[in-house]
Amino acid sequence: MKNASLVASSLLSLGLSFAACAGAPPRPVAIEAAPDGGAGPRAPTASRDGDFANAIRSPEVWGALAFRAPTAALPGTEVVKIIHDRSDGQTYFLQSERWPIHYFFARRFLSTAAHPVGDEGVFNRREYHRPDRRFVLASLSRYPGDVWAFELYASDELSLDETAKVFSIVRDRVHFGRELRYRPVPLAHDGDPRARALMPVVESAELFAKVTFQPLELGTAFGYVRVFPPGKLPEPGELRPFDIVVLGTLPEDIPVVAGVISEEVQAPLGHINVLCHNRKTPNLFVKGATSRDDVRRLAGKLARLEVTPLGFTLTEATQAEAEAGWEKARPKQVTRPVRDDSDVGMPALDRLSLADVPRVGAKAAQLGLVTQLARGRFRVPRGFGLPMSAYAAFLRHNGLDARITAMLADPSFSRDPSARKRALDEVRAAMEAAPVPPAIVDGLLRRVAEALPPGRVRLRSSTNSEDLPGFNGAGLYRSTRVEPSDRADVERGLKKVWSSVWLLGAEEERRYYRIDSATVGMAILVQESVDDDVANGVAITANPFSQGQPGFFVNVQLSKGDGSVTGARGNEIPEQVLLYHYEDGNGVERMSASSRAGGKPVLTADDLGRMRGALAAIHEGFTGDTYGMSGKAVDVEFLIAGPRREVVIVQARPYEVSWVKERRWLDDRGQPLVPRPR
Repeated sequence: MKNASLVASSLLSLGLSFAACAGAPPRPVAIEAAPDGGAGPRAPTASRDGDFANAIRSPEVWGALAFRAPTAALPGTEVVKIIHDRSDGQTYFLQSERWPIHYFFARRFLSTAAHPVGDEGVFNRREYHRPDRRFVLASLSRYPGDVWAFELYASDELSLDETAKVFSIVRDRVHFGRELRYRPVPLAHDGDPRARALMPVVESAELFAKVTFQPLELGTAFGYVRVFPPGKLPEPGELRPFDIVVLGTLPEDIPVVAGVISEEVQAPLGHINVLCHNRKTPNLFVKGATSRDDVRRLAGKLARLEVTPLGFTLTEATQAEAEAGWEKARPKQVTRPVRDDSDVGMPALDRLSLADVPRVGAKAAQLGLVTQLARGRFRVPRGFGLPMSAYAAFLRHNGLDARITAMLADPSFSRDPSARKRALDEVRAAMEAAPVPPAIVDGLLRRVAEALPPGRVRLRSSTNSEDLPGFNGAGLYRSTRVEPSDRADVERGLKKVWSSVWLLGAEEERRYYRIDSATVGMAILVQESVDDDVANGVAITANPFSQGQPGFFVNVQLSKGDGSVTGARGNEIPEQVLLYHYEDGNGVERMSASSRAGGKPVLTADDLGRMRGALAAIHEGFTGDTYGMSGKAVDVEFLIAGPRREVVIVQARPYEVSWVKERRWLDDRGQPLVPRPR
């Protein structure tokens, strides 16, 4: 690991200390017979005070060694770290809460004059990548459902034959040896059929099938518990910001609510969870949630929901507690989006920058920056911006600007939700029925013919009321495809996008986050349509599970049929991959397989290499954070397209990752430790 001092500081913050003399013997875990108390023999006990065991012959020894890591992607996973010393054949099963990192155990106890351990950089290069390594560094994991797995680190280059030898040694020293299987985490092993010939293998799909709880967005919320059994979806406008919703079936969209519990598995970067993350709404999957007694007895009552990396609680709350929680969650200040209606033409993407948000909206401006970062590493569909001035001209031409101003000023619009819905429906209907000024359509069609290839065109919403501080606005507005040779279809598309400013969900979310709608405007990103994609996905340029293991978190799904990451249906699992970029920058961990791919990987090794380069360039261009530990990140939507499987970036927007204490990198005083950008 490059940041050795960070690791040491983090361990010190856990109350650990290092003896001055390396090579002192570690303390074995002590096994004692429990007193019978006059009732006959009882199970032995094992102390967690020791440093290691040479074998795990009983559940008590496992319990003394295992660490339930809050950084695990599958909650409830217990881990025991292993060091096999090839120089003398000794195997150490580490007390893994005390020694969560192999290097520090090896440096503290296994360094000798004949075989010095050395500094961490040398240790990692040798012990993870060279065939003449002294140590094999591995882990035992106990996954939900009592699935036992032997694992290597993602970028470990140990051969399969050597892996099988150590697997056999470990299997003979654990009481669950008959159940132990190998989880092929290194990319070379994952794709090699010899792994399955040499060892029993457990696939990621099997691990996810046994999950009964998955925390997606951590935090605490207060609200009235609303239970919707399977097959029953909330009606539009039925949910409120002070509801905790328990969903038997996942909807395609959800308004601002206090908390979400679903009994269908969610894609971590699917639309519902991205909305929850952006809103800081606690969100989790719980198997059979709508039929649980602890949920049903609170239906209709005020409750407190807390989601942690290892579990959740849902308990009754008082009115005072709830009101304090709601006040804390809502922004204090009103935000007034900046809008510039000046005529700037229809600038190409490569002419746009973040400074152009008031004129062409956030989506177009941010994709303009992405276009400048591409430099042959990835592709951005060709496009240009139809600015705010076109939206303003359309409203003026039809007298709709004055109508909208009057609507927003009407007291009943502010205080009566049903009146607000009725007024918004009427404004959208009027916009969709109004004519578009011919000059706008003529100019747009000329620009399309000049700048884009023949074929269908995407008209994508790009407002000045998204990606604001404290307000992401993802998914609020509408986009569509049009046929440029059909003038009526182009007009339909323009009005569909423009009118989506006044969708009920968009206005309700703006109101909750105190966004002043009076200056909201809609520009349009006009792009060529990419129709030869074979896969689609979303990536976050940070590791949400562990601040100390920087990486890119990628969710991807096959595009055939209606496959989608952002619009994943309930219980549909995308391929989930962590691309680590610390140490040697080559670590890849496939956390789950796609439920649509029949067990085959969606992203090839070449795809992953191209994705790594694209995400690194976008991350640094947007954040300047080369370490990936600051919490500043980018939400990137991408396609894998064409026979050459190009990486095509279709959207990028700022994204913030915040780690709870158990997942943060802390100094020796327990304070967050973030390195300065290089």
